[in-house]
Amino acid sequence: MHRTLAFVTLVCLTSLVQAENPAPPPTQLCQPIDLVTCEKFDQPAAFGEKGKPGANGWRGGIGQWSIVEGAAYEIQEGPSEKRPHGHEAVCEYVTDLGDLVLRGEFRLGDSPQVGFVCRDTNQPNHHLGRVVITPQAIWIQKMSGIAKETRKEELTRIKVDIDPTAWHTIAIEVCGDRWIARIDQHMIAAQHQRFQDRKGRVGMVARGEGAQFRNLAVWKATAKKKPSAE
Repeated sequence: MHRTLAFVTLVCLTSLVQAENPAPPPTQLCQPIDLVTCEKFDQPAAFGEKGKPGANGWRGGIGQWSIVEGAAYEIQEGPSEKRPHGHEAVCEYVTDLGDLVLRGEFRLGDSPQVGFVCRDTNQPNHHLGRVVITPQAIWIQKMSGIAKETRKEELTRIKVDIDPTAWHTIAIEVCGDRWIARIDQHMIAAQHQRFQDRKGRVGMVARGEGAQFRNLAVWKATAKKKPSAE
């Protein structure tokens, strides 16, 4: 009897863990190894105090971040003496990764542009690369520097038709010097040696007000082995 109860308890606990831990998306370059973080963004505890990590390590930094209708909701930072032109809203997870896989969902709403980003392990962390999404286009850019020293170079762009009122899925692979992003049925890829640098921060950014994000997950990954020629 005791063994039966113990077995049932183990099965229940295993099922609960599997239910809470999301499955990684299908991948082309990377083999996901370990789940680093997952956040539904459906509870206020997802965000800590300004710039401090929330329950699962995500930090709502620049701009205002809150939970609205079960998802993270952003308002970009307004103009100030420090930033005369304001600044896009930024939410990141602090880590130390080489290759990685990211999966999540987003809705543009009234925001003209959202992005999914990586920064390197410098102190402070310099911009490394990002995929940017608007209602009309998606592009990948490599980046360097931070603050006024930020530099960016667009590597590839595709025209799209993204409904701002609908939820969309995104899956990203950063493997070696390659970056692949899948947004719904759209796929875009770019290559640059900058992408090989270690990632100290991973997250999302948005301009204006109204973009939402939910069910964000990041996996440590490694390059898939190429089939050996016989």
